[in-house]
Amino acid sequence: MVTYVPADGIWERPVWCVHGRCVPVGRSEDPEPNDRFQPSLRSLVVPETLQRMPLPPRLADAAATMAPAYLRRRLARAGSPYRWGDSTTFVYVGDADAVRVVHFMSCFPAIPPLERIDGTEVWFVTVELPTGSRVEYRYEVTSSDGTVLIDDPLNRRTAADPFGVNSVANAPGYSAPVWVSPGVDRVTGEVETVEIESSAFGGARTFSAYLPAGYPNEAPYPAVVLHDGSDLLEYASLATVFDNLIGEGAVRPFVGLLLDPVVRNREYMAAVDHSRFVVDDVLPYAEAELNISADVSERVIGGASLGAVASLATAWRHPGSFASLVLLSGTFVTATGGRWERSEELQPVVEFMTEFTADPGSPVDRAWMACGAYEALAADNRVLVPVLEGSGMCVRYGEPRDGHHWISWRDGIGAALQDLLAPVSDDADG
Repeated sequence: MVTYVPADGIWERPVWCVHGRCVPVGRSEDPEPNDRFQPSLRSLVVPETLQRMPLPPRLADAAATMAPAYLRRRLARAGSPYRWGDSTTFVYVGDADAVRVVHFMSCFPAIPPLERIDGTEVWFVTVELPTGSRVEYRYEVTSSDGTVLIDDPLNRRTAADPFGVNSVANAPGYSAPVWVSPGVDRVTGEVETVEIESSAFGGARTFSAYLPAGYPNEAPYPAVVLHDGSDLLEYASLATVFDNLIGEGAVRPFVGLLLDPVVRNREYMAAVDHSRFVVDDVLPYAEAELNISADVSERVIGGASLGAVASLATAWRHPGSFASLVLLSGTFVTATGGRWERSEELQPVVEFMTEFTADPGSPVDRAWMACGAYEALAADNRVLVPVLEGSGMCVRYGEPRDGHHWISWRDGIGAALQDLLAPVSDDADG
């Protein structure tokens, strides 16, 4: 039996799923049964639409007693969304005919439209978000001028991605990991641009190298290869995550090899030349010039979305090049998988996944996987777990209550590296 671990969005307890048994890192015995270690996601049941709830008492009292102008100012100070107990109230203040919350998750319930408080320009809807959830959203505002999609003007919590900026609502049970915020006394590494000649692509290619504080050491470093490096640096605070994890001693100091595609929707769809670029061009250069270890057990490769496909394809085509995989929200579409739309554009991925699942071999020792519980891709990722386990890998799989978002991948990368590059104790051989 394959065991799925529904994470609560905090990733506070690393778990390996080893041939169907979930074993917390650092323990040899099986865990006690509890909600966190259920063998399926049946405990995560959400309706098609969240139920509308009454206004929280403080907001209801203010709405009943305050003049509209004062109420508007009060709500602006309180901010949006307004949390009261387990409830979350989305608030919009402005002239409109209709306002609704638009989120970006395929398997998350719809949120009822906002309602206007009579005699005011204040709109609200109160719901109970599923515990541990993180929701990126915008407001769809309809007025006589048309319909526009905007950030929540009263919410200072935002998340950026290549398409713009979204507002963020955190349900009770989710908080950002402590290692994602820059510390006052944080010792920082450096990110340098590297240009190399690529035999795989036949020309010059660039990538970014993260060099930890104190670089270089005499001893060689572990290597972490990540796809979509520039976007991870910009939208997932990757350098800050690296700095904090290393600075706090949560991981061994390592060199990050952060790759960027030229034509992403070709190279990251399991293209052979991309796999060759990683193994035949990037790794030899980094070993010779950036002091990465030649020890395969010290090498990790990973990525998110199509970057996860590129990572799996590279490890599979070049077994013995990496010891560990980090696969986040992988676009592991197959001919018989989950709810993700099988567009013709994704046919190269379908063909690769068909070939891989028929003969997975033993590309790495460990795979650290996560996919947002509210993603259509979750079904495809679940299907892949027993395939990887069947090849002899130790597999850690979790589903944070999030969508196909860079912040979810930020949280996942930090948690994965703490598993895969944990410090070696002085008495490890004793």
